[in-house]
Amino acid sequence: MGWKRSTATLLVGLLLGACSESNPEAERSAYEATKPWIALMDKGEYEKCWDEAAPWFRDKISSRDMWITKAHETRDPLGNLVFRELNTTTYKTNPMGAPDGEYTIVVYSSSWDAGSIYESVSMQRQPDGSWGVVGYFVKQQ
Repeated sequence: MGWKRSTATLLVGLLLGACSESNPEAERSAYEATKPWIALMDKGEYEKCWDEAAPWFRDKISSRDMWITKAHETRDPLGNLVFRELNTTTYKTNPMGAPDGEYTIVVYSSSWDAGSIYESVSMQRQPDGSWGVVGYFVKQQ
């Protein structure tokens, strides 16, 4: 199936190489911040996802059109969402290959018409203290 390959943002791979730390408050707030963004993904509103992602997300992807194309290639074959639940959150600071800062990787376990996947949403703390999406990755369970 085409959806197994990956998704439009590969930035999450940069964050996985860092040592994890513990910051439950940051993990909780980053998790909450993923919810509206992933809801846009579920509605197929990929343009809004691009617009609402953190600047680093947009800087690392060739173009808005490429993001939209890859998002369709990744999400459309999945069909309808059956359920989604939080799997893990991992807090990191200053990971290799990423700008210095605070990051949280939020991993969801989700079930779709086409099967079960892990969805990773990488979040970066923004200068105003909010959390912004810097990566989205899908992997078959």
